[in-house]
Parts: sequence; C-alpha cells; structure tokens
Amino acid sequence: MTLDQGPTPLYFQLKNILKSKILSKELKGNGRLPSEAELCDEYNVSRATVRQALSELIKEGLIYRDRGRGTFVTDGAGLRRLSLKGTIENLIAAGEGSRIRILSYQEIPPLPEVAKSLQMGMNQKVFQLELVRFSQKRPFGYSLLYFPPRLGKTISPDELSETTEIITFVETKMKTKVNRANQTIDVGLADRGVAENLSIKPRTPLLIIKRDYYARDGSPMFVSITHFRPDLYKYRIELTRS
Repeated sequence: MTLDQGPTPLYFQLKNILKSKILSKELKGNGRLPSEAELCDEYNVSRATVRQALSELIKEGLIYRDRGRGTFVTDGAGLRRLSLKGTIENLIAAGEGSRIRILSYQEIPPLPEVAKSLQMGMNQKVFQLELVRFSQKRPFGYSLLYFPPRLGKTISPDELSETTEIITFVETKMKTKVNRANQTIDVGLADRGVAENLSIKPRTPLLIIKRDYYARDGSPMFVSITHFRPDLYKYRIELTRS
C-alpha cells in the first residue's frame, strides 16, 4: 500500500491506519504488531516515519513496546478514558498521616501488566513489597509495590518504618525525583487474603488504583497497585472549565 503524497504527513496517515485497525479489533489486544521493517515494506515509507507513527500510538496508550519481543496492542485499547492531571506533591501529601505495616518482600516473576509498565521481559523477575496502610489504626488500603531489579536489590524491609512515605523513599534510593505518574482506577472484589488484611468480608467491593511512576528521562521507577476500602477512602476530583 502506498500512502497519499499530499500535504498530510506520512507518519500521521500511518498512525491513523494502524489506529483504525486497533479500534476495529483487526489488530487485537496483546497482539503483536508487524515489525518496523515489515511496516516500511507494506506502506512504502521510511523507518523514521514508522517510528514516529508508533511513538504517537504509544503516547495515546494504544500500543506498547516489550524489549526484546516487539510492539503489541494494549489490551483494552479503545476504551473511553478521562485524563486528569494532578501533581506528585499531591500524592506525597495524601500519604502523610497514614501508617504502613510490611507483610512481605520477595523476588517474583512479574504480572504481564507490571512487566509492561516496568518495560521488562516476562523472563525477568521483579521485587514485590506487600503492605497494609492504616489511618487511625484502621486498615484502609492493601498495596503491592513492584520494583525493577536495579532498585529492588538495594532495598531491605528493615529500612521501612510505619511512617515511611514510599515515593520519597524511592527517590532517595534512586537519587532522582519522580517526574510523573500514570494512574488507572478500577473496581473489584476482595479475595480472601485481601479481605483478611483489610478486616472486611470476602467479595466486598473495592476501589483499585494502579500507578506507574517515571523519572524525568522517562524510565520507569516502580509500580503500585492498591486495593482501597470505599468506606474509608474517597477519591475526590475537582473539575473546572478551562
């Protein structure tokens, strides 16, 4: 296929073609995209054009790269999303006044979504920190934090106290600041283990928040997945007209 040589940039045309295939499910979630070389041949464009088109799709959350394996369609691509902006300082402030209790720290194979967020292969291992968050002695959040090996190997659970603020702790360890975080909010039901740690009944509805933290150079720092009790944790967003 040859793209239109008119005023519309070639990368933009290619991006829209691939985007259409993703949204129509012709390219399915977690399915592998053709290689850069294959896209160059199929659409008669340069590698620079292909890379720019793929970069735009990554920014839109429609595809992701898995080092050593290729580029894949994001599972659930095309779902309606609302993007809101906040500050890292807001996240740090939100943790102030709460307490944590460490349950475990271990090296494990990553979940697919964690491997993708940390830009790691499934054959690598991550370090998982399991903890419970308390407010006024009541458990309100069950968290699993995932660290890449370069960071995880430097952490000892003994370094963490009940008042440790995780973002600040990681920044100190890595000697760099968290520059941005992507947040996904979902709902789910508490399994028996989560329910026990949160002092609730199994299958109680929970608010599940996943955050991916990144350094200024775009490299992933860590991932957190927290199950919150909705009776003790509210998420308030103020919207204004721009």
